[in-house]
Amino acid sequence: MTTQVDTSEKLKQELFGFQIFFITLSVVIGSGIFTNNGMALAIAGPMGLIVAVLIISIVILAVNECIAELTQQFPVYNSIVEYVRAFVDEDFGWVIGLAYWYAYAATFASQTSMAATLLEYWGLPTPWRVLICYVFVPVILFLLNMTGVFWYGVVETIGGFLKLAMIVAISIYLYTIANNVSQPSFEHGQGYSTNGQAQCYAIPLTAYAFQGIEVYTMTAFEARDAHALRWPSRWTAYVAVAVYIMCTLGEVINVKWYDSALPQLHDGVANSTFSATSKPGSSSSMIIIAALNTGNRSMAGFLNGCLFFSVLSAANTSLYVASRTLWGMAKHIPGLHQHKEVWIKRKLAILSERTKVPVVSLLVSLLAFCWVPFLQLANNSTVQQVIQVISISCSNAIMIVWAAICLAFIRYYYWLKKCEPQLRYHERFEYIRLHKDYIPRGSLLILQPLQAWIGLIGCITIFVFSSATWWNEDATVAEVAMAYGPHIVLFLIFITSKAFSRDRWVDLTSDDVVLRKVLDRLWFRKIDRWENTTLERLQSVIAEIFPHVRGIFREDQNLQQETRNVLQGVEGSTSVETNSQELHTISSDRPE
Repeated sequence: MTTQVDTSEKLKQELFGFQIFFITLSVVIGSGIFTNNGMALAIAGPMGLIVAVLIISIVILAVNECIAELTQQFPVYNSIVEYVRAFVDEDFGWVIGLAYWYAYAATFASQTSMAATLLEYWGLPTPWRVLICYVFVPVILFLLNMTGVFWYGVVETIGGFLKLAMIVAISIYLYTIANNVSQPSFEHGQGYSTNGQAQCYAIPLTAYAFQGIEVYTMTAFEARDAHALRWPSRWTAYVAVAVYIMCTLGEVINVKWYDSALPQLHDGVANSTFSATSKPGSSSSMIIIAALNTGNRSMAGFLNGCLFFSVLSAANTSLYVASRTLWGMAKHIPGLHQHKEVWIKRKLAILSERTKVPVVSLLVSLLAFCWVPFLQLANNSTVQQVIQVISISCSNAIMIVWAAICLAFIRYYYWLKKCEPQLRYHERFEYIRLHKDYIPRGSLLILQPLQAWIGLIGCITIFVFSSATWWNEDATVAEVAMAYGPHIVLFLIFITSKAFSRDRWVDLTSDDVVLRKVLDRLWFRKIDRWENTTLERLQSVIAEIFPHVRGIFREDQNLQQETRNVLQGVEGSTSVETNSQELHTISSDRPE
């Protein structure tokens, strides 16, 4: 059955599956694996880092299985919010959306600060670094996003491909230069008194490096069809985990855990990313340390350039995700009656006339934390802690989102199980897991809900372990803010919203009518438009890039369509068109 979503004021649906795959990789492969791994190595030693990466890989894959199944079954707009709204709680869904927006809007600012730090490696004066990374880069990325999702997709497809090739090549390089490899062991440094405590804090540090693994589901706003989301949702996480493990092993065999160049931890705050005292020609990135230890400064400079490119590309996608999240929330927030609130909603939902880009939401996401990088200019420890708090807390906010999605999937799973007899009776086989009519595909679907529980417990564990920096001493304000700042603020927002809301926690009733009403709401908002063949999809991309060949492809597509009409018969074609029009009418009349 083909269902149509509301077509008024929607974004352009132009992203192909391979583009979504590389866009997701582009935001995952940023600087985390090269900086956070260094801190984890200095804290927990080589074996501690390896164990942390393996544990987080299991959690990440478990979380991804939940998100992937929901995305394949319900590729809806603003899905991060919609899944939680549908299966957990209406108000909690909007709070999770706010956390998701904060995570990527603040990450964009943190990445521009990181870019400025990387330029310091070449001894670039501070005014130039400020001008390039704090002014030119945000403006250029804003303009790139304003050109439309097609050109953004082209740029990030190339960027994601280059970054994937880059991390594979770096891993191979690290293996070739490895010398005097020692037996990996658990250690504890940076003020930690035991190996176990050091291991506990290494786990959250490595987890933050995987931020963005869920981004493919947010591209549903601009995916060409449901098919474009299926392949990326199934395989992107596995590719990211594979290359991260490969690169981590290369780092471990080249850099000693006690290397003085590794980032240091002072009062629970690392100096790895935003140090104001870095010297030209030095770096706390593990791959650059490895190159410098071999005396190959040319390679170290090249790797620093690779990191600079990687950070800028990740910043571009962070801005993209933040803007789409804010736009989706603004457009679909229900029940706004006050004049001021309606005005805010109307402004944030504005799309540019030609490119259909959410221009106001894009600008707000850009400016919300644009002041953060400028704090790096102040040579003050308190100010530096503010930057670190924002940097770590925005990554920590992603753990809230992942936990919420796992919880949503668990409730979705058990609700289907509770109502399965009635669903079979009414022949709603598209809602019965593992039935041939159930859309999601994957080799691990049968392991649910075990993976959902692993993901939920893993995210809660990371939540607890984030406080490991003060287990041996009194907590500072900065340490508490980094670990639990977003959680505290979002909890207060949730409690406040509940005080003024009549919505109750979603009840997993045994009444299948209630369940079908919830599922049908998602079903009518899903993308379900298909292009017939891979060749036609490829032709569409080429025609967009090279307009002069569009006419040739159009004639070829017309010929193919005429051939299909002859084979299918006029009656079949007419029936399909009539059904499509009826469904579009139903969707248009359906209240939001």
